[in-house]
Amino acid sequence: MAWQPPKRPRWADRLIAHGEAVGGAQHLISLDADELLETASKSTGLDDFGDDDWREPFDVLLRALEGESKLHLLGRLLARTELLRTLRNRLLLAECWRTQPALLDAPVDAPVFIVGSPRSGTSILHELMATDPASRAPAMWEMMHPCSGIETADLADRVTQAWHDLQPEYETMHANSGHLPNECIFITMHAFLSDHWGGCHVVPTYDRHLARTDQTPAYRYHERFLQTLQANGGARRWLLKAPSHLFHLQTLLRVYPDARIVRTHRDPLRTLPSAINLMGTLKWMRCEEVDMSAAATLLPLGYEHVYRREIAQRSGGELPDDRFIDVQFEDIVRAPVRTVKEVYGRLDWPFTDAVASRVGAYAKGKPKGSRGEHRYSLEDVGLDAGKERERFTFYTRHYGVALESA
Repeated sequence: MAWQPPKRPRWADRLIAHGEAVGGAQHLISLDADELLETASKSTGLDDFGDDDWREPFDVLLRALEGESKLHLLGRLLARTELLRTLRNRLLLAECWRTQPALLDAPVDAPVFIVGSPRSGTSILHELMATDPASRAPAMWEMMHPCSGIETADLADRVTQAWHDLQPEYETMHANSGHLPNECIFITMHAFLSDHWGGCHVVPTYDRHLARTDQTPAYRYHERFLQTLQANGGARRWLLKAPSHLFHLQTLLRVYPDARIVRTHRDPLRTLPSAINLMGTLKWMRCEEVDMSAAATLLPLGYEHVYRREIAQRSGGELPDDRFIDVQFEDIVRAPVRTVKEVYGRLDWPFTDAVASRVGAYAKGKPKGSRGEHRYSLEDVGLDAGKERERFTFYTRHYGVALESA
């Protein structure tokens, strides 16, 4: 069986028809590179986008959006919003760094990155640990509007909550909010080297470009981004998260040599179909057609490769194993306070009664399935349980990952 998209809300289907009525949504919403750059400059009064290493992936992305994604009207609107906001932020940040160069002198000390495959508990662990006011987990609004203040939080919240309106099933998979902490992909998207673009659009040419491109510029931009945010005040103990870091651990640790990695683990027979369903739904929000059959082949191969490489590199010393803290998904779900306390112990962070209370209250207020049940199965996305169990036995045995029913 192949992945099947959910039914679109009637209001969305009717709006999408407006693009079809004029021969294509491209006639209503432009994604022309020169026009986007000009609009970003006019809207900010600035013309310096910073270093030029972003331009090639930007151009590759735009060609893929136009030639491969088959964006419907709402998809083009979302893409244009994100492209234009990202370009505006590059202009604003470049101006900030030009006029306040001292911002970039302040180090980002010993950041902690929560890393693991999608659907392995990275989000909930990030949110639980972010309840501690001693840590700084960048909220979505800060990543969307880094040069503005808290007044943009509600605006960012309305924009991100629209994803739930566009496809209600998505809310059972992931909670979008301008106020919650979110992934580093919303920072690295400013370098146009980010899984965000491929995660939400059908852009195989861009995906291949991303896979073979050195990610150092994205991580250097990420560092400058954090330096800018920390200049606005608040805690300096950075707590960050993105599954995509798993593919770039050596680059991450070159840019942040004192970083610690909290590595979440879950049975791939649960994470793979859930991730494919999530990715398909994200693309369906924007694209006229979504075929996830290639993902059913490529995603297991990709994670098999990255798991084997990580094990070899941590065992062989290419990655410093003592900088990793392994956490099991089932422990996060069954004993969130104890699990966070154990992570804190490994990090040498103080775990006070107040922190325990905050973590416990957050976990109690956000039980699994509280936004509805996310339904998925291996068969629904075209995966064979026996084949995938055999493929990933090396991983589950190495890390002692509990096997879940498929």
